[in-house]
Order: sequence, then structure tokens, then C-alpha cells
Amino acid sequence: MGAQPISPIGKAWMLGILVLCFICQSYLVYTDSTESRVLVGEELAGRRVWLANNCQACHQLYGFGGFLGPDLTNAASRLQKPQLAALLALGEGQMPRFDLPEEEVEALWSFLRAMNETGIGQARNPSAVEEILSVSGNDDAIQGFEIWRSYSCVGCHVLFGESAIGAPDLSLSGTRLSAEEIRQKLEVGVPPIMPPSALPAEKIAQVQAFISFLAEHRDEAMALVEEENDDAFWSNLPWWEF
Repeated sequence: MGAQPISPIGKAWMLGILVLCFICQSYLVYTDSTESRVLVGEELAGRRVWLANNCQACHQLYGFGGFLGPDLTNAASRLQKPQLAALLALGEGQMPRFDLPEEEVEALWSFLRAMNETGIGQARNPSAVEEILSVSGNDDAIQGFEIWRSYSCVGCHVLFGESAIGAPDLSLSGTRLSAEEIRQKLEVGVPPIMPPSALPAEKIAQVQAFISFLAEHRDEAMALVEEENDDAFWSNLPWWEF
């Protein structure tokens, strides 16, 4: 038997719920008391460099932009200026080289530092995994965790749950896949849903080490996550991070 069509009353209820959600979101946006950060001087020049080189085609600020590269709202908290200059000069993975003069690199760095001061660009995960990794001595897993949260992986995958777009829980992937299967999926992707990671072999191995480590320590991490929830961890986040 085919699916039953939705009745006019059902459609009206669905439309009403969507309108109500839109009204609630609009209210939260327009009543948010967060002050805007005004860009000045080199920060404004850096924004012009960002736009002139079409950085937003691959990268996001506060989740808005392309998805070939990571969200850069808080890039300045992860990078130092020499690292940014090297990435621009040499490129990495799918990112091409940019032959920018030094003053434009300096301006772009000022812009990213300013963006970092405006808030958190992506919803934060509980610190349980970071806490466990910090005492593990597993350097590859630690590096893999940094790659996961610094690259575009975090745009689709979350820890300890399925993401809003249906990407699998990475803390379970290591229980379902062997180390070799994880490396293969990172290398070639899962068409048509997941593109190849474009990471070098060393970084692919580090991400695989992180996913396998996560599976081995899932119960321990989940216990810490529950403790964080008991301490109202999520309630301390701004409303827009949910």
C-alpha cells in the first residue's frame, strides 16, 4: 500500500508549527543583546582580503559559507600568524596556494583575530574527550582530535550522537569499522555523501587513531559527559549554540 496523503488539517498544523518556529527564532535573533564587533583599520582591510580572494566559497564564518574547508570564526585561537602565512603560501589538501603580499597576510590575520573575539563560531562539544586524551599519552589520537575539530569534519560529525544531517556518531564508528576501513573511508570518502578528506596519509592515520581511541574509551567519556550535563554544562552556552 502506498503512503496515505496528508489531510488538509495535517498540512495546516505542519505549516503552523513551521511559522511558530520561525517566529521564535526571529524573536531570539532580534532580542539578542550581544554587542556587534566593529572592524577597524587592518581588521577591515583583512575583511577586504577575505572577500577579494573568495575565501567564503570554501570556509565559513559562524557556519555561513562554503563547506570544502573548516569554519574559521575561531581560527586565530588554533593558529599562530606564521602558520597562517605558511598555509596561504603552500596550500594544503584542497586549498590552493595564495601568493599574497605580506601586508595582506598581516591584514587577514588581524581580521581573523577580530572574528575570534566576536564569539564561538561552532557549537562546543563537552570537554570529556579532550580531558581523557590529555592524560592518554597517545600523540596520534591527540593530533587526530585537533584535525577533527579544526577541519571540516566537525561540520558534519558530532561526538556521542547522530548529527542533524544524519552523519554517524564518530564514537561508534571505531566499534563498527576496522582501522583499515576507517583509513579507506577517510581517503576515498563515501560517495555521494562524504567527499574524500584530501588529507595527507600521516593526518589520515592520526584521525583514524583518534576514532579508534574514541571507541575504546567511549564508556569513560560518556560518564564524564553525563557529569558535565549534571553540572549544567549545556545551560552555560549561549542559546544560538544549540
